[in-house]
Amino acid sequence: MSTAVSRVRQPIEALFAWIKEKTGIECASKVRSYKGLMVHVFGKLAAALFFWNYLRVSS
Repeated sequence: MSTAVSRVRQPIEALFAWIKEKTGIECASKVRSYKGLMVHVFGKLAAALFFWNYLRVSS
């Protein structure tokens, strides 16, 4: 069971580590509202998708 769980968890953790590395998504110390937090998170995710697409096309 633990092997199956780790097989699923590892790619997810790698994806989030990559997003964190490329965008700095955890740096939201100046966000003061829920709306601001949503703009921050979705903006960072959009940037990560842009980087992912750019790296994939240029390779």
